[in-house]
Amino acid sequence: MPIKANHDRNVWCDICKVRWGKVGQEWHTRAMTPARWIVISETQERKGRTKYYCQPCANEAQTDAQGNTWTFREQLDYALQGEQLHGMELK
Repeated sequence: MPIKANHDRNVWCDICKVRWGKVGQEWHTRAMTPARWIVISETQERKGRTKYYCQPCANEAQTDAQGNTWTFREQLDYALQGEQLHGMELK
């Protein structure tokens, strides 16, 4: 999963846009949080899909309910391993 820093302040966090949405026809000010990270999926089902995260949302997406860190890289490795196992079962 390529993870890159985002330097374009006009690209906003996808999670914040979903959480805060629009007020009338305009985005809520909190929905316009600049993305800090670009994450590009590598799994077969989502290959090439891009998701943008601000730092707080990236931290949240990489932390489980018990406070343990599960990095984007670890999440991808887990998903790719599942794809490999699933593929083996079909053979």
